[in-house]
Amino acid sequence: RPASVGGANRNGSAVDPETGLLYIPSENAFSVMHYYTPDPADGGNLNLTQGGFDTAPLMPQGLPLFKPPYSRMTAIDLNTGDHAWMQPNGDGDRYRRHPMLRGLNLPPLGGEGRGGPVLTKTLLISSVPTGGSDGGPGLVAWDKETGEIRGAVNLPTGPIGTPMTYSVDGRQYIAVTNGCGPRLVAFVLPE
Repeated sequence: RPASVGGANRNGSAVDPETGLLYIPSENAFSVMHYYTPDPADGGNLNLTQGGFDTAPLMPQGLPLFKPPYSRMTAIDLNTGDHAWMQPNGDGDRYRRHPMLRGLNLPPLGGEGRGGPVLTKTLLISSVPTGGSDGGPGLVAWDKETGEIRGAVNLPTGPIGTPMTYSVDGRQYIAVTNGCGPRLVAFVLPE
């Protein structure tokens, strides 16, 4: 269910040529499109054209219309077409705090965005608006083979775009542009 801002086609993906795994962030959302018939006096020659949209309508209590995960990271084996793994992208705390769900023991719900991934030899890293340890913006690292979360680090402000990786003197760095400036924040991976 891609919304007007895209499903799995907007934030990019990563592929591992050694294993044939493709990693795709996606969002489970929808948009309601509005159409109208343009006035021929205004130069319109179409029967219908788009006049706007509403994104992700909610149910009356403010909860999403369909079940989670609301965003996820999926690893697809390009050799077989099978899903190697899929993990919700975040715990979904904004939904967990809802009065109707607060007391439930829910699994991770996703909904923390769908930042584009960058791949290292062992990790898949993505930036998310609420993936930090304090519930704020962060970088999340998954084991690229299993999808198990290996760690997360906090970002000072919301991420802009996909992280990048580079090496200096044999040390690998992960960097991402952040809002509020913007500025580039870089982390060194452990040896």
